Amino acid sequence: MALLEFWNHPICGLFIFLLGACLGSFFNVCIMRIPKNISIILPRSYCNCGQPIPFFFNIPIISWVLLKGKARCCGRKIEFQYVFWEVLTAVLFLLLWQRSDPWEFLVYGIFLGLLIITSGIDFATMTIPDRCTIGGAVLGILGSILLSHFSKGNYIFFGGIASIHGMLFGSSILLWIAIFAELVLNKEAIGFGDVKLMGCIGAFLGTKGAIFSIFGGTCLGMVTLFPVWWFCNRRKGTLKFGSPLPFGPFLAFGAMNYLLFFKATFDEYCAQIEILLS
Repeated sequence: MALLEFWNHPICGLFIFLLGACLGSFFNVCIMRIPKNISIILPRSYCNCGQPIPFFFNIPIISWVLLKGKARCCGRKIEFQYVFWEVLTAVLFLLLWQRSDPWEFLVYGIFLGLLIITSGIDFATMTIPDRCTIGGAVLGILGSILLSHFSKGNYIFFGGIASIHGMLFGSSILLWIAIFAELVLNKEAIGFGDVKLMGCIGAFLGTKGAIFSIFGGTCLGMVTLFPVWWFCNRRKGTLKFGSPLPFGPFLAFGAMNYLLFFKATFDEYCAQIEILLS
């Protein structure tokens, strides 16, 4: 009871925001190091000039603001992406805290972390590591069993069965879309990494979440993420006609929106369709 009272207290919200900022800093390390097969634990954070960064110059968000976006040791510009992931994670965790109980926050907080890391890596390298997708799908099944156990009226494995169904359904429907698109365009349109990511999303969010992530994520992503991708590539001078577009961030963006904003509305809409068809 005391835990639930503290959970709903504004002080807890502040703690969640700070936790999200710290985890966002760690997620950025994962985004930078995983594609290079570098340990995410050691060595500790260091500047581009090679100097280790003291902990008091590595405080999420605050250090970037106080240092005015420049490294203290050499004066080089600190890329904006560092503070971007910190702020984004802090805001997403705060929104999740407002909409969930402690157990839901634990499970879906892990899910949001996987989506953030996956999106960052896909944006930078056009690849999605299996440890985030296949490993994430396993975590999604275990998390669904955990939530089912703590939900009244559900058998312990009910959530696991629904999770597996969502994983298979989500990955299968995107795989068929990929096959059809490849036949039409005569080239690979959707990578297999995206298919595995869709399986991870389905494992956490179920069938309805998978459907929304594919179609809703595409629509929402074209309005928000595509202009960002276009601007970044134009700035780097790498934008060309027919340039491949990372699809993983679109799926992740759809999953985040479903989880935080559209779940109740979309699930009710699906239920009404099921009633009409029955």
